[in-house]
Amino acid sequence: MEENGKIFSEEEIKKLEDENRLYKAILDNTHAMIFWKDKDRRFVGANKAFLDYYGLESEEAIIGKTDEDMNFNDDPLQYMNDEEVVLYEGKSVIRSEGKTFTKGHERDIVSSKVPVFDDGQVVGLVGNFRDVTDTNRSFKEVIDELNRVRDKIKHFEFYDQLTNVLNRSGVYEVAADFEEKFLEEQKDFAAVYLDIDDFRDFNESYGYQFGDDLLVKIARTIESTLDEECALARLGSDVFIVLVRFDDESEIKSLMKRMSHAVRDIKKVDGYNTMIGFVYGYAKYSDFMDIDRLFLEADKKLHDSKKKNDL
Repeated sequence: MEENGKIFSEEEIKKLEDENRLYKAILDNTHAMIFWKDKDRRFVGANKAFLDYYGLESEEAIIGKTDEDMNFNDDPLQYMNDEEVVLYEGKSVIRSEGKTFTKGHERDIVSSKVPVFDDGQVVGLVGNFRDVTDTNRSFKEVIDELNRVRDKIKHFEFYDQLTNVLNRSGVYEVAADFEEKFLEEQKDFAAVYLDIDDFRDFNESYGYQFGDDLLVKIARTIESTLDEECALARLGSDVFIVLVRFDDESEIKSLMKRMSHAVRDIKKVDGYNTMIGFVYGYAKYSDFMDIDRLFLEADKKLHDSKKKNDL
């Protein structure tokens, strides 16, 4: 056998054939999709994993053809650019993310390509890729779940976990917003503290699950009476706060009357007959010009109302 002027002995030919068989066995028994191309980006060969991935019976289906000829990619520009870097600049392209079509489906892949040299000149490239579609989906699902958890945690920084109305932090945020609007528009707002009558007795008589369900029902009922210039919060146990912006103080008492009627209309919770009432106390921001003092005064007024009811 003679190649490029060199004559090979039978022993050398056998050695080359054995090496080729070894290389082919290695290539055909790896899970990586491996291929090699000439200087014009035409396929010269591919391993079994590559052919199986695209549902091809033999190398003959791709030899002499480009990616575009095979319709492997909807947008081949990225792959053309990568391969031109390899073939014309002699540089490797590692872990290039892209997409490919196989068996009627679009899949996510990560590919790497390295130049093949002969006498210092680039004569082709060898490439490999792996399918990361399922990995990407799993990773995306994990990220989505983490984002949902993060959003939920962030939500409960400002909202009560039981009733989903504002919590203490949330009501301070809204009060700060109302304070800013007061300074801009001179429209006053009030903090109204509410305490449910005999709530402890409900818990002791019907159980804590009933108490939780009752609080949720009360929160939804109060919300139904509020407009966009009001905000509802739960401080804990059976104490709620309503922040309300108003033009005239009579609007506060009118709101309390509506709320009282709505709450008294709760006749049954979890199958138990109920008769719900509440006491309240309120304070106006303009009397203190300070949110902490506003809340302290409203809390004091609530306790004063409770003492009067106990007499």
